[in-house]
Amino acid sequence: MDTTVAKGMSVLELLARSGGPVRLSTIAEQLDLQKSNVHRLLATLAELGYVLQEPETGRYALTLRIWEMGAAVIAQHPAKRGAAPYMQELHKATSETVSLTVLDGDDVLYLDKILAPRPLRFTTQPGSRAPAPLTASGKALLAHEPNARAVVERAARQPANGEPLDVEALMAELESIRRNGYATSESSWTAGVVSVAAPIMGRDGRAAAALSVSGPAERLG
Repeated sequence: MDTTVAKGMSVLELLARSGGPVRLSTIAEQLDLQKSNVHRLLATLAELGYVLQEPETGRYALTLRIWEMGAAVIAQHPAKRGAAPYMQELHKATSETVSLTVLDGDDVLYLDKILAPRPLRFTTQPGSRAPAPLTASGKALLAHEPNARAVVERAARQPANGEPLDVEALMAELESIRRNGYATSESSWTAGVVSVAAPIMGRDGRAAAALSVSGPAERLG
């Protein structure tokens, strides 16, 4: 592995997660790198157009070039292209939030979303992640994964919001999801939001993506 490339990518990922401009010293501390090393990486990334430095504060942030690259990638994703008309139909039929997700590691990655016109207390944005075992779409995907138990066991060792995860109960639920063809979720992690999800099956017998409808418990019984 080229360590310089790896460090540069770590800087980009940190800036993407930060939610705003970040000081050089903060980047160095969080990545456990020397400030001089981080400065060189930032200078190169700025020269390439991926990072900018605020003249007033000296802090660093990503440019829209990162968004441009991501938008080009997501526009070509077959699940996003194929699911688009069905997302519109679901949204029209339910007037609730509709999401398209794929499994990425132990998380679900949100590729696309149509928001409900009415407020939703908990929501995610395209490009965000959530632990797969704690979401309806994640369970719909895991139900067709051969390594689902390993994913569930790792999630159980790192419970979100302190919510315990019963591995055997969830494995039984995944079996039920596989039989019934859909998954549901309602937990403290999703702050009273109920979701129903179904997998988009691939030709290999695994779920290529999942579609979900989400809304507050008082609207979605």
